[in-house]
Amino acid sequence: MTSLAAHLGVDHSSLYRHVKSHSEIIALASDLAIDELDWRAAEGASWREELIALTDGVWALYERHPGLAEAFRSVEFAPQAGIRSFAEAVARLRNHGFSLEESMLAVDTLVDMAGDCFLGWRAMARPDREGRAHTASIIETWKEAAKNHTEDAAAIQGMVAVIEGGARPWWERKRDLVLAGLAAMRSSNSDDPY
Repeated sequence: MTSLAAHLGVDHSSLYRHVKSHSEIIALASDLAIDELDWRAAEGASWREELIALTDGVWALYERHPGLAEAFRSVEFAPQAGIRSFAEAVARLRNHGFSLEESMLAVDTLVDMAGDCFLGWRAMARPDREGRAHTASIIETWKEAAKNHTEDAAAIQGMVAVIEGGARPWWERKRDLVLAGLAAMRSSNSDDPY
C-alpha cells in the first residue's frame, strides 16, 4: 500500500478514502487488466475454437500481468470484468448447444487450469539460492530420480523433457486433453461433436 501510494503521489492513509482494503485494490486492478482480455473467437468459430481463443487470451493476459493469476487465487472480491467475461463465454458455448451446466464446467475448468499451470511454471522460473531458476534444480532432481529408480526412468525422463520444453506446449496439451473430453461428452450426446 505504501508503494502504491508513493507511485500515485498521495499519502498512504488517503488511499483508504477510496478503497476499503488491499484486496479491493487488487480487485480493481484485476478489473482493469481483464478489460484487456482478448478472447473472443471469430464469427462462426466452433466451440473448440471458442475455448482455445479463451484460454489463449487468458494465458496472454497472465504473461502481460504476471501477478494476475496469483491475485485471482487470493482476492476477496470477484472482478466485475471477470464475471462478465465468464458469463459471455458460457453464453457463447450455449450457442453451440452445450447445456448451462456443461458450459459453466468447461469455462471454469479451463480458466482454472490455465491459472494453475501458469502459476506452477512461474514458480519454477523463480531463482533459487544460487540465482538459478528453480527449473534447473528441479530437472537435476528428476534426472537423479531416474538414475535411482530405473524401473520408472522412462516416465521420469519424459517429465524432464516436458519441463525442458517449457510451459506453453505442456499447457496446450493439458487444454487439448480437456477439449477431447468435451468432444467425447458431446459425441455421446449428439451426432456432431464440433
